[in-house]
Amino acid sequence: MEVDTRDIVCHSQVTEIEQGKGFPGPDGLDYVHLDLRHLGAQKINERLPMIREIAIKFNLIDPIYQPIPVRPAAHYFMGGVHTDINGAAPVEGIWTAGEAACVSLHGANRLGANSTTECLVWGKISGEKAANYVAKQKALPPEPEEQVVKEEETRIFGRFSSNGSENLYQLRAELEKTMDTQVAVFRTGSELKSALSKIREIKQRLSQVSVKDRGRIYNTDLLSVLETDNLLDLAEVIVTGALTRTESRGAHARRDFPQRDDINWLKHTLAYYTPEGPRLDYIPVTITMWQPAKEVLRLKPLPENYLGMKG
Repeated sequence: MEVDTRDIVCHSQVTEIEQGKGFPGPDGLDYVHLDLRHLGAQKINERLPMIREIAIKFNLIDPIYQPIPVRPAAHYFMGGVHTDINGAAPVEGIWTAGEAACVSLHGANRLGANSTTECLVWGKISGEKAANYVAKQKALPPEPEEQVVKEEETRIFGRFSSNGSENLYQLRAELEKTMDTQVAVFRTGSELKSALSKIREIKQRLSQVSVKDRGRIYNTDLLSVLETDNLLDLAEVIVTGALTRTESRGAHARRDFPQRDDINWLKHTLAYYTPEGPRLDYIPVTITMWQPAKEVLRLKPLPENYLGMKG
Protein backbone atom coordinates (compact mmCIF):
# COMPACT_ATOMS: atom_id res chain seq x y z
CA MET A 1 0.00 0.00 0.00
CA GLU A 2 1.29 3.49 0.86
CA VAL A 3 4.59 2.19 2.28
CA ASP A 4 5.48 0.09 -0.76
CA THR A 5 8.57 0.91 -2.82
CA ARG A 6 8.59 4.25 -4.59
CA ASP A 7 8.30 2.81 -8.08
CA ILE A 8 5.21 0.73 -7.21
CA VAL A 9 3.50 3.70 -5.51
CA CYS A 10 4.27 5.92 -8.52
CA HIS A 11 3.01 3.28 -10.96
CA SER A 12 -0.19 2.95 -8.95
CA GLN A 13 -0.81 6.70 -8.87
CA VAL A 14 -0.33 7.10 -12.62
CA THR A 15 -2.50 4.06 -13.33
CA GLU A 16 -5.34 5.59 -11.31
CA ILE A 17 -4.94 8.88 -13.18
CA GLU A 18 -4.88 7.17 -16.58
CA GLN A 19 -8.06 5.28 -15.71
CA GLY A 20 -9.84 8.58 -15.10
CA LYS A 21 -9.88 8.30 -11.31
CA GLY A 22 -7.73 11.37 -10.69
CA PHE A 23 -8.39 15.10 -10.62
CA PRO A 24 -7.60 17.57 -13.43
CA GLY A 25 -4.38 19.51 -12.93
CA PRO A 26 -2.58 22.32 -14.76
CA ASP A 27 -1.00 21.54 -18.17
CA GLY A 28 -2.48 18.04 -18.12
CA LEU A 29 -0.58 17.07 -14.96
CA ASP A 30 -3.49 15.40 -13.18
CA TYR A 31 -3.21 14.19 -9.60
CA VAL A 32 -4.71 11.99 -6.89
CA HIS A 33 -5.52 12.79 -3.28
CA LEU A 34 -3.44 11.84 -0.25
CA ASP A 35 -5.97 11.75 2.58
CA LEU A 36 -4.61 12.06 6.14
CA ARG A 37 -7.85 13.15 7.78
CA HIS A 38 -8.44 9.77 9.43
CA LEU A 39 -5.27 10.27 11.51
CA GLY A 40 -6.79 13.17 13.41
CA ALA A 41 -5.37 16.54 14.37
CA GLN A 42 -3.31 15.30 17.32
CA LYS A 43 -1.38 12.64 15.39
CA ILE A 44 -0.83 14.90 12.35
CA ASN A 45 0.56 17.66 14.59
CA GLU A 46 2.76 15.20 16.49
CA ARG A 47 4.07 13.05 13.65
CA LEU A 48 3.63 15.13 10.47
CA PRO A 49 4.00 18.79 11.46
CA MET A 50 6.26 19.69 8.50
CA ILE A 51 3.93 18.02 6.00
CA ARG A 52 1.07 20.08 7.37
CA GLU A 53 3.16 23.28 7.31
CA ILE A 54 4.20 22.75 3.68
CA ALA A 55 0.64 21.97 2.58
CA ILE A 56 -0.67 25.13 4.23
CA LYS A 57 2.14 27.43 3.01
CA PHE A 58 2.29 26.24 -0.60
CA ASN A 59 -1.29 25.13 -1.31
CA LEU A 60 -3.39 26.75 1.40
CA ILE A 61 -4.56 23.24 2.30
CA ASP A 62 -4.81 22.02 5.88
CA PRO A 63 -4.45 18.21 5.82
CA ILE A 64 -6.37 17.96 9.08
CA TYR A 65 -9.49 18.94 7.13
CA GLN A 66 -8.62 18.44 3.43
CA PRO A 67 -6.82 15.83 1.29
CA ILE A 68 -3.48 16.80 -0.30
CA PRO A 69 -3.12 16.71 -4.12
CA VAL A 70 -0.13 14.52 -5.09
CA ARG A 71 1.44 13.06 -8.22
CA PRO A 72 4.84 11.48 -8.96
CA ALA A 73 7.66 13.98 -9.46
CA ALA A 74 11.43 13.89 -9.86
CA HIS A 75 13.05 13.91 -6.43
CA TYR A 76 16.43 12.21 -6.06
CA PHE A 77 18.76 11.51 -8.95
CA MET A 78 19.89 7.88 -8.68
CA GLY A 79 23.14 8.57 -10.47
CA GLY A 80 25.79 11.24 -10.68
CA VAL A 81 29.56 11.42 -10.96
CA HIS A 82 30.95 7.88 -11.07
CA THR A 83 33.06 7.16 -7.97
CA ASP A 84 34.75 4.29 -6.20
CA ILE A 85 33.71 3.15 -2.71
CA ASN A 86 35.61 6.10 -1.18
CA GLY A 87 33.86 8.72 -3.31
CA ALA A 88 36.87 9.28 -5.60
CA ALA A 89 36.08 10.17 -9.21
CA PRO A 90 38.14 8.73 -12.12
CA VAL A 91 39.82 12.16 -12.44
CA GLU A 92 42.60 12.49 -9.87
CA GLY A 93 41.98 14.98 -7.10
CA ILE A 94 38.16 14.99 -7.32
CA TRP A 95 35.83 13.47 -4.73
CA THR A 96 32.07 13.69 -4.60
CA ALA A 97 29.34 12.65 -2.20
CA GLY A 98 25.58 12.66 -1.79
CA GLU A 99 23.23 13.30 -4.68
CA ALA A 100 26.10 14.55 -6.86
CA ALA A 101 27.77 11.12 -6.66
CA CYS A 102 27.06 7.65 -7.98
CA VAL A 103 28.64 5.32 -5.43
CA SER A 104 26.22 2.66 -6.76
CA LEU A 105 24.37 2.15 -3.49
CA HIS A 106 20.84 2.58 -4.73
CA GLY A 107 20.66 0.59 -7.92
CA ALA A 108 17.52 1.29 -9.90
CA ASN A 109 15.24 2.18 -6.99
CA ARG A 110 16.44 4.17 -3.98
CA LEU A 111 15.00 3.17 -0.62
CA GLY A 112 13.42 5.88 1.51
CA ALA A 113 15.75 7.79 3.89
CA ASN A 114 18.89 6.41 2.21
CA SER A 115 19.67 9.80 0.68
CA THR A 116 20.36 11.45 4.04
CA THR A 117 22.36 8.44 5.23
CA GLU A 118 24.47 8.52 2.07
CA CYS A 119 25.22 12.23 2.50
CA LEU A 120 26.33 11.70 6.10
CA VAL A 121 28.45 8.58 5.50
CA TRP A 122 30.15 9.63 2.27
CA GLY A 123 30.39 13.24 3.34
CA LYS A 124 32.71 12.00 6.06
CA ILE A 125 34.56 9.44 3.93
CA SER A 126 35.01 11.64 0.84
CA GLY A 127 35.76 14.74 2.90
CA GLU A 128 38.54 13.01 4.80
CA LYS A 129 40.03 11.55 1.62
CA ALA A 130 39.99 14.95 -0.09
CA ALA A 131 41.55 16.65 2.94
CA ASN A 132 44.30 14.03 3.13
CA TYR A 133 45.03 14.46 -0.59
CA VAL A 134 45.34 18.23 -0.26
CA ALA A 135 47.58 17.94 2.82
CA LYS A 136 50.05 15.82 0.85
CA GLN A 137 50.44 18.33 -1.98
CA LYS A 138 53.80 20.14 -1.90
CA ALA A 139 52.73 23.17 -3.93
CA LEU A 140 49.71 24.85 -5.43
CA PRO A 141 48.87 23.92 -9.03
CA PRO A 142 50.15 26.41 -11.63
CA GLU A 143 47.88 29.31 -12.47
CA PRO A 144 46.20 29.10 -15.88
CA GLU A 145 47.66 31.19 -18.66
CA GLU A 146 46.03 34.57 -19.27
CA GLN A 147 44.75 33.49 -22.69
CA VAL A 148 42.94 30.51 -21.12
CA VAL A 149 41.31 32.81 -18.55
CA LYS A 150 40.11 35.17 -21.29
CA GLU A 151 38.70 32.31 -23.33
CA GLU A 152 36.75 31.02 -20.34
CA GLU A 153 35.50 34.50 -19.52
CA THR A 154 34.26 34.89 -23.09
CA ARG A 155 32.58 31.48 -22.92
CA ILE A 156 30.63 32.50 -19.84
CA PHE A 157 29.92 36.21 -20.40
CA GLY A 158 30.07 36.53 -24.18
CA ARG A 159 28.04 33.51 -25.20
CA PHE A 160 24.62 35.18 -25.14
CA SER A 161 23.59 38.54 -26.58
CA SER A 162 21.18 41.06 -25.09
CA ASN A 163 18.89 41.02 -28.15
CA GLY A 164 18.46 37.29 -28.77
CA SER A 165 15.27 35.99 -30.33
CA GLU A 166 14.50 33.25 -27.77
CA ASN A 167 12.97 33.56 -24.31
CA LEU A 168 14.83 31.49 -21.73
CA TYR A 169 11.82 30.81 -19.56
CA GLN A 170 9.77 29.60 -22.51
CA LEU A 171 12.54 27.14 -23.39
CA ARG A 172 12.72 26.00 -19.78
CA ALA A 173 8.95 25.45 -19.71
CA GLU A 174 9.18 23.38 -22.89
CA LEU A 175 11.95 21.25 -21.36
CA GLU A 176 9.95 20.69 -18.17
CA LYS A 177 6.83 19.71 -20.11
CA THR A 178 8.81 17.31 -22.30
CA MET A 179 10.34 15.53 -19.30
CA ASP A 180 7.02 15.51 -17.39
CA THR A 181 5.00 14.00 -20.21
CA GLN A 182 7.43 11.84 -22.22
CA VAL A 183 10.12 10.78 -19.73
CA ALA A 184 7.96 10.18 -16.70
CA VAL A 185 6.90 7.14 -14.68
CA PHE A 186 5.93 5.01 -17.69
CA ARG A 187 8.03 5.30 -20.86
CA THR A 188 7.95 4.05 -24.45
CA GLY A 189 10.54 4.08 -27.20
CA SER A 190 8.51 6.43 -29.39
CA GLU A 191 8.01 8.93 -26.57
CA LEU A 192 11.70 8.82 -25.63
CA LYS A 193 12.74 9.40 -29.25
CA SER A 194 10.36 12.37 -29.44
CA ALA A 195 11.75 13.74 -26.16
CA LEU A 196 15.34 13.37 -27.35
CA SER A 197 14.53 15.24 -30.56
CA LYS A 198 12.86 18.03 -28.58
CA ILE A 199 15.77 18.33 -26.15
CA ARG A 200 18.25 18.69 -28.99
CA GLU A 201 16.02 21.29 -30.63
CA ILE A 202 15.94 23.32 -27.40
CA LYS A 203 19.74 23.02 -27.12
CA GLN A 204 20.05 24.61 -30.57
CA ARG A 205 17.62 27.39 -29.67
CA LEU A 206 19.39 28.13 -26.38
CA SER A 207 22.22 29.89 -28.23
CA GLN A 208 19.67 32.52 -29.33
CA VAL A 209 18.46 33.31 -25.81
CA SER A 210 18.44 36.97 -24.81
CA VAL A 211 20.40 37.83 -21.63
CA LYS A 212 19.79 41.52 -21.03
CA ASP A 213 21.65 41.77 -17.73
CA ARG A 214 25.33 42.24 -18.64
CA GLY A 215 26.51 42.67 -15.04
CA ARG A 216 29.09 40.52 -13.26
CA ILE A 217 27.49 40.66 -9.78
CA TYR A 218 24.43 38.56 -8.86
CA ASN A 219 23.42 38.18 -12.49
CA THR A 220 20.38 35.91 -12.09
CA ASP A 221 19.58 36.04 -15.82
CA LEU A 222 22.97 34.56 -16.69
CA LEU A 223 22.79 32.04 -13.85
CA SER A 224 19.38 30.85 -15.08
CA VAL A 225 20.52 30.32 -18.66
CA LEU A 226 23.66 28.46 -17.56
CA GLU A 227 21.55 26.28 -15.26
CA THR A 228 19.18 25.52 -18.15
CA ASP A 229 22.19 24.61 -20.30
CA ASN A 230 23.22 22.08 -17.64
CA LEU A 231 19.67 20.74 -17.34
CA LEU A 232 19.56 20.13 -21.10
CA ASP A 233 22.81 18.14 -20.93
CA LEU A 234 21.44 16.10 -18.04
CA ALA A 235 18.09 15.54 -19.77
CA GLU A 236 19.90 14.32 -22.87
CA VAL A 237 21.87 11.81 -20.80
CA ILE A 238 18.71 10.55 -19.03
CA VAL A 239 16.74 10.11 -22.24
CA THR A 240 19.62 8.54 -24.17
CA GLY A 241 20.22 6.02 -21.39
CA ALA A 242 16.50 5.26 -21.04
CA LEU A 243 16.05 4.80 -24.79
CA THR A 244 19.01 2.43 -24.99
CA ARG A 245 17.96 0.34 -21.96
CA THR A 246 15.36 -1.99 -23.48
CA GLU A 247 13.91 -3.35 -20.23
CA SER A 248 12.07 -2.23 -17.09
CA ARG A 249 14.01 -2.00 -13.82
CA GLY A 250 13.03 -0.12 -10.68
CA ALA A 251 12.24 3.51 -11.51
CA HIS A 252 12.80 2.85 -15.23
CA ALA A 253 9.50 1.40 -16.51
CA ARG A 254 9.09 0.88 -20.27
CA ARG A 255 5.72 -0.22 -21.53
CA ASP A 256 7.27 -1.62 -24.70
CA PHE A 257 9.78 -3.67 -22.66
CA PRO A 258 7.90 -4.45 -19.41
CA GLN A 259 10.19 -7.24 -18.13
CA ARG A 260 13.48 -6.93 -16.30
CA ASP A 261 16.35 -8.38 -18.35
CA ASP A 262 19.26 -9.36 -16.09
CA ILE A 263 21.03 -11.23 -18.90
CA ASN A 264 21.53 -8.09 -21.02
CA TRP A 265 20.97 -5.18 -18.63
CA LEU A 266 22.25 -6.04 -15.16
CA LYS A 267 24.90 -3.33 -15.53
CA HIS A 268 25.54 0.32 -14.71
CA THR A 269 25.30 2.94 -17.43
CA LEU A 270 28.16 5.42 -17.83
CA ALA A 271 27.77 8.54 -19.99
CA TYR A 272 30.68 10.49 -21.48
CA TYR A 273 30.48 13.91 -23.10
CA THR A 274 31.02 14.29 -26.84
CA PRO A 275 30.04 17.26 -29.03
CA GLU A 276 27.56 15.00 -30.87
CA GLY A 277 25.82 13.88 -27.68
CA PRO A 278 26.49 11.49 -24.79
CA ARG A 279 28.52 8.35 -25.46
CA LEU A 280 27.33 5.42 -23.36
CA ASP A 281 29.41 2.67 -21.81
CA TYR A 282 28.68 0.08 -19.14
CA ILE A 283 30.30 -1.57 -16.13
CA PRO A 284 29.14 -4.70 -14.27
CA VAL A 285 27.05 -4.60 -11.11
CA THR A 286 28.75 -6.02 -8.03
CA ILE A 287 26.30 -8.10 -6.01
CA THR A 288 27.38 -9.44 -2.62
CA MET A 289 24.73 -10.37 -0.06
CA TRP A 290 21.38 -9.49 -1.61
CA GLN A 291 20.56 -11.15 -4.91
CA PRO A 292 18.00 -9.44 -7.19
CA ALA A 293 14.49 -10.73 -6.49
CA LYS A 294 11.62 -10.94 -8.92
CA GLU A 295 9.77 -7.64 -9.09
CA VAL A 296 6.07 -8.13 -8.37
CA LEU A 297 3.15 -5.86 -7.63
CA ARG A 298 1.73 -7.05 -4.32
CA LEU A 299 -2.05 -7.09 -4.57
CA LYS A 300 -2.82 -9.68 -1.88
CA PRO A 301 -2.79 -8.86 1.86
CA LEU A 302 0.22 -10.08 3.81
CA PRO A 303 -0.29 -13.26 5.88
CA GLU A 304 -1.11 -12.80 9.56
CA ASN A 305 2.18 -14.35 10.70
CA TYR A 306 4.30 -12.10 8.45
CA LEU A 307 7.45 -11.25 10.45
CA GLY A 308 5.74 -12.78 13.49
CA MET A 309 3.17 -9.96 13.69
CA LYS A 310 -0.60 -9.94 13.54
CA GLY A 311 -2.74 -7.72 11.32
